[in-house]
Amino acid sequence: MPDTWKTVNRVGPPMKRVGTVMVVGAGVSGIQAALDAAGSGFKVFLVDKGPAIGGKMAQLDKTFPTNDCSMCILSPKFIECATNPNITIMTNTRIERVEGEAGAFDVHVVREPRYVDEAKCTGCGTCTEYCPVNIMDLYNESLGTQKCIHVHFPQAVPAVSVVDPAHCLFLLRSECQICVPTCKNKAIDFHQQPERLTLEAGSLILAPGYEAFDPEVQSQYGYPNLSNVVTSLEFERIISASGPNGGELVRPSDGKVPHRIAWIQCVGSRDEAAGCTYCSAVCCMYATKQVILSKEHHPEIEAVVLHNDIRAYGKGFERYYERAKNMEGVRYIWSKASIVEERPDTRNVVIRYRINGTEVREEEFDLVVLSVGLSSTNGNRELAETLDVALNGHGFCESPAFSPIETSRRGIFNSGVFHAPMDIPDAVTMASGAACLASQLLF
Repeated sequence: MPDTWKTVNRVGPPMKRVGTVMVVGAGVSGIQAALDAAGSGFKVFLVDKGPAIGGKMAQLDKTFPTNDCSMCILSPKFIECATNPNITIMTNTRIERVEGEAGAFDVHVVREPRYVDEAKCTGCGTCTEYCPVNIMDLYNESLGTQKCIHVHFPQAVPAVSVVDPAHCLFLLRSECQICVPTCKNKAIDFHQQPERLTLEAGSLILAPGYEAFDPEVQSQYGYPNLSNVVTSLEFERIISASGPNGGELVRPSDGKVPHRIAWIQCVGSRDEAAGCTYCSAVCCMYATKQVILSKEHHPEIEAVVLHNDIRAYGKGFERYYERAKNMEGVRYIWSKASIVEERPDTRNVVIRYRINGTEVREEEFDLVVLSVGLSSTNGNRELAETLDVALNGHGFCESPAFSPIETSRRGIFNSGVFHAPMDIPDAVTMASGAACLASQLLF
């Protein structure tokens, strides 16, 4: 096989090769990169700091513009990763440092204990039934509770329970081991310790994902003090069949069906006051998707989208937007909006917005959804610093203008929202490209 690296990065002599790719981050982009590299015959370490693979896509109800079930797309990929002999899934794992050079990296990782033996646990859930401690359900965006020992979500891979060490009574005060005797396989082990490993990899692909913008820093939206003002990701869990409401579209305050819903766009995006001047690329379209899904649940719902621009630029996106805009009871209003108050008797939310540059209107809604943008995480910044990879001013990966998959460090590539805000099809496409470039270093 010829040394094609020079055509990619244009520098560096031939060197020792390690035939393994490490993919950091197991969202949809990381999963696709792992599957593509493994499909080419290379060994892959799929590393994620969370307890299961899937990332943010695992929390979505449907995907635009086809309205396909998100988990129906992901679940087969989960199984492919779990059963592919070339892929080693390493959850609860973080990168501590990387030594070496392109073609022959030594990656030092730390596997945090989940206090459950992965080889013994069957994910039956018996331990969960007996656990006395309730904690916020992060998978469901804290809209409900779950037990301190739990499987991350029903379709999780690995399908293994995990203990939340911040709330476990035994780990905090040595007071409780109720769950231990309930496990017939003796899988629960509170004596597990962090494990340090050194892994060899010829190249790395960084796809650690993003976090949603926190609207709490912008007081004009009343979040989280107003119970019927939710973020777009919270709305995904509200409307999802696997969510806390079993797929029923009801508002948080009283469990009633909302008859008038407003979406406020560009929350945390294109906003100098929020320190986020870029477009997050997906907000217009996921709000449009949520409008369509809401109308499918309850056709009588009145939906209002308050926006300052619509960017429907992907394949099929404009047609999807036109479909939503032309539905009965749907209005797209060019405006800038803020929340005025919550009615004490009905818990409805009053929004004030300006149209035509001068006219100010107020409307009352049962539920308000904040279309929040995508932000780089502190964990992404720490990862970039650990790997000596440059970031731009927004915290996303800095890449050459005509080679967006490369990073500033030879042999390390990037994919998905670690590079920039993007939708799922773009993230998957970029992942396949990253797998191709990363594979060129492997012999």
